[in-house]
Amino acid sequence: MKITLDKKILTGFIFCCSILLIVGFVSFRNGEQLVTTNQWVSHTHEVLYELEQIMLASTEAETGTRGFIITGEEDYLIPFTESRLQLPTHILQMIRLTQDNPLQNQNIARLEKLSQEHISMLEKCIASKRTGLDGAENPVAKGETRQILNEIRMIVRAARNIEQNLLEQRQQASDHDARRFNYLLMILLGTIVTVLIIVYGIIMRNLRALRRAETEMAEKNWVLTGTGTLTEAMQGNLTVTPLANAIIQHLATFLKASMGAVYIADDAQANLHQQAVYAVGRVAPATVAFGEGIVGQVAASRKEIILSDAPAEHFTLNTAFGTAAPKTIMGVPVLFEQRVAGVIVLGTLDNFTTAQREYLRLSTNSVGIAVESSMARTRTNELLEETQRQSEELEAQQEELRQSNEALHAKTELLERSEIELRAQQQELQQINVEVEEKVNQLGEQKEKLEQAKGEIERKVLEVEVSSRYKSEFLANMSHELRTPLNSILILSQLLAENKHKRLAEKDVEFAHNIHTSGASLLNLINEILDLSKIEAGKMELDIEPVPVTAITETITTLFTEIARNKDVTFRTTIAPVLQKATIATDRQRVEQILRNLLSNAFKFTPKNGTVALSLQAENNNVVFQVADTGIGIPKDKQEIIFQAFQQVDGSTKRQYGGTGLGLSISRELAHVLGGSIRLESIEGKGSTFIVSLPLTFNETLSVPTGKEISVKARERTVLETSSTPELSDTAPNDDRAQLTDSDRVVLIIEDDDKFSQVLLGFIRERGYKGIIATQGNTGVSFARTYQPIAILLDIGLPVMNGYEVLRQIKNDPALRHIPVQIISAYDKKREGMLLGAFDYMHKPVSVDDLHKAFERIENFTSKKLKKLLIVEDNVQQNNAIRELIGNGDVKSYSAYRGTDAYDMLEHEAFDCIIVDLGLPDMTGFDLMEKIRANDRLNKIPIVVYTGRDLKKEDTQRLGKLADTVVLKTANSQERLLDETILFLHRVEAKLPPDKQDIIRRLHRTDEVLKDKTILLVDDDIRNIYSLTNALEDESVHCLTAENGRIALEVLQANPSIDLVLMDIMMPEMDGYETTIAIRKDPAFQKLPIIALTAKAMKGDKEKCLTVGMSDYISKPVDVPQLLSLMRVWLYK
Repeated sequence: MKITLDKKILTGFIFCCSILLIVGFVSFRNGEQLVTTNQWVSHTHEVLYELEQIMLASTEAETGTRGFIITGEEDYLIPFTESRLQLPTHILQMIRLTQDNPLQNQNIARLEKLSQEHISMLEKCIASKRTGLDGAENPVAKGETRQILNEIRMIVRAARNIEQNLLEQRQQASDHDARRFNYLLMILLGTIVTVLIIVYGIIMRNLRALRRAETEMAEKNWVLTGTGTLTEAMQGNLTVTPLANAIIQHLATFLKASMGAVYIADDAQANLHQQAVYAVGRVAPATVAFGEGIVGQVAASRKEIILSDAPAEHFTLNTAFGTAAPKTIMGVPVLFEQRVAGVIVLGTLDNFTTAQREYLRLSTNSVGIAVESSMARTRTNELLEETQRQSEELEAQQEELRQSNEALHAKTELLERSEIELRAQQQELQQINVEVEEKVNQLGEQKEKLEQAKGEIERKVLEVEVSSRYKSEFLANMSHELRTPLNSILILSQLLAENKHKRLAEKDVEFAHNIHTSGASLLNLINEILDLSKIEAGKMELDIEPVPVTAITETITTLFTEIARNKDVTFRTTIAPVLQKATIATDRQRVEQILRNLLSNAFKFTPKNGTVALSLQAENNNVVFQVADTGIGIPKDKQEIIFQAFQQVDGSTKRQYGGTGLGLSISRELAHVLGGSIRLESIEGKGSTFIVSLPLTFNETLSVPTGKEISVKARERTVLETSSTPELSDTAPNDDRAQLTDSDRVVLIIEDDDKFSQVLLGFIRERGYKGIIATQGNTGVSFARTYQPIAILLDIGLPVMNGYEVLRQIKNDPALRHIPVQIISAYDKKREGMLLGAFDYMHKPVSVDDLHKAFERIENFTSKKLKKLLIVEDNVQQNNAIRELIGNGDVKSYSAYRGTDAYDMLEHEAFDCIIVDLGLPDMTGFDLMEKIRANDRLNKIPIVVYTGRDLKKEDTQRLGKLADTVVLKTANSQERLLDETILFLHRVEAKLPPDKQDIIRRLHRTDEVLKDKTILLVDDDIRNIYSLTNALEDESVHCLTAENGRIALEVLQANPSIDLVLMDIMMPEMDGYETTIAIRKDPAFQKLPIIALTAKAMKGDKEKCLTVGMSDYISKPVDVPQLLSLMRVWLYK
């Protein structure tokens, strides 16, 4: 049964009144309880008051009596008299108040008895005093009255405690009743509010329903009215166009639309044709295909489309004052029996209401019927006209048919004659078919032969692949067999050439040098053969990186300048201006290898006083390297074969020029792999020009030959490889080394460009310094030790030893590491130099102003006797410990405990170095460093991060950009922190306290890492064991040996204290891989360092070594210094 609105409201009203009555009743009952509770609280307070009065009266009676006994004055008896009168009253009042409490009745009865006894004793004492008989028997003197008073006090205290407990209980009961009343009141009031909200919601829902019904009724009436007027407008025998005009006029007027159009579909249901428009400013399209635009899409989808905020290009409204774009466009399909009869489009400056849209949808039904009726009438009229026209045409066709029959008789005679001719042609075709069958049989035989040839080719390809695999395996094995004895030759000849024990004559040392040089040449030949085989097998690895074009030319120019000078050959290098600051994405090592091969050939075949030129041009996003010489030239018939492996122009036994014939072959293959090309232009007797074209941007898809795989790695180099140029003699240039005195201030210039070094020398002399020039890296280090300069100007691209290695050796030498090193180089590797301890980094070309600024910084730094260090650490003990560690007479340390304080100090003080902890209270160390690096005045200050937190990968990457070095807080981290600050503050180690000098010396004494260590050398070649054992024992290393993996495992079990294993790979019984796997299975040797020694320098060897559990990898022939360095790393870990 449906409940009416009146009953719902009445029910809610009755429910609210009931709750109000309950609230009133509960309030009344709670009020009575509160009154009762308050009365009992007042009663308790009265009891407590009477107890206090009893105690007070007893005390005053005692006090007054004692005063009288002591003084004899009657005035002291006034309190006694008043107390004796008041006590009975107070006791009676207490009896009345506590008559309902049996426990208190007992206390009051006892209290009454004691009070009477107490008053009686005091009266006796007073009487005795008055009669003069107050002797020793006086109760006051004996303390009897005080004892009774104490009992009274105890009873009063007990009674007071009882009343206090009752008071607390009654107070708690009162609070509990009040809280319970509040909770109940809130619940009842909440219920009333909820009921009122529900009643309000019911009323409002019914009111909204009534309004909706009223609105819907009005809209329906409006729609019915519009439908009737539309039907009236469409009445009559109207054709399509007048009907369309009547429809759009009525709809636009009735719907108050601003513009509109009517499109009628053709019979094929493919296009819509415009029949009427209303106030359309721009000419609407006359024909629209289904699916084209809004109109076509409405027809194709058979659904209405409403376009809000329509662009002006759709339709425009034409008025007397101009044009305007409608805000909303609505397209509605007109359907008749599931067929699209047309589309109505209306536009308005406002939005269409729901009623308008509904009316338009309903109107399309009657519009569709009217349109279809009009079109049917039109088609009927057209058919009538067509029938009349066809009747006339039929009469004309009958006349034509008669004429055709006459012509047909004549053609029949011609056909009979043609039939005779066709029979003859059929016989000829049969003969041709026989010949075609014979040719088909021949083609079938040829196809079988082709299939056999294809199978033969596939077998050949398989044989070639097998041969290629055997070739690669053969080269790998040959590499092992050649490198193994070569390893011993190079190591032993190097040991003999060093002549540490001075046992060899000078001639013997020279022989040893020749042996080592010949072995190195043989190693280069082996490497060339392996390079060629890797390229042919598609195993070449590329190291793609962006490289300045000028950096390549600097390296090559440095390499061949001295060679040109020794051969008396003119060597020129030219670079197009557009390439001066350009970079090329390529494998720098391979590009330089190509240019070295071409230039080596050019110098080899160019006679004395000849010319060799290297030029660089830009051409179609390519860099074109041209190596031209005025040598002997190459005959036309030899220009192609020289690019083949092991082929030369003169291959006879009496040839004048040596060589393997591999350089040009390798160069061409490398150029192809790098996505470029190489070609030759030469005239015999006049010279040759090799032209290498390489793309500015490496494209791997263009570089890899078909069927080959090239491994490409893109990364940034951090350290330049040392040039393989033979060591050149550093002849004495025109500098000041011969005029030095003890008081001179010396600046060392390490620069291989003679002209630039002379420019720097002149600049140095102008500033009052003496200059020493070194053109090679190794002599630069030697000169630094000899002349102890106050500053060093260093280039990076140096022969023999590159600039980074020079800087590393200087900063690792305690006697040199304090010297500021100013790098001046074309290499864009500033961060690497600064991390190694450079004072500053300048890019070539440099101006005189740049040099002045650089020297001003150096002079300010070297003249500053006191360096300033800022320590940013929030832990006070840590901060003080760092100051104590680094502090000395030449460094003043400042402390900052917050990031903001540190930045304020940096803005007001000039600091030389900063130590930062990452965990600061107000900001992270990262935030502080980012602020410092963003400040142009502060971003050159070295920052050392000293932290104990675990660094994630992203933290390490951020620190790589912000900090100069990172020191993790460990047991020995303070020594490294001291070392890093000495490096960046350029402190003189000799001026440090002795204990700190010992710390630095211990830290840099690398041989201590090797001393007395036990190494297991596993190799089946006795020559390798002999040579490596001698080399290692010179470093105070104890060597144990094993000839194969099985023996190695036995030695390890017998000597578990072995510190490191050198493991050969190819061995009998158990190879290096199997041995390593067996070692790692033993938990005791899980962390034992194992370094692989192998001559199989093929792709994938290193990955396989690391996969089976080896720690690192070094290829034969073993470079002893490299091996020692690798051992130090793993033994130090």
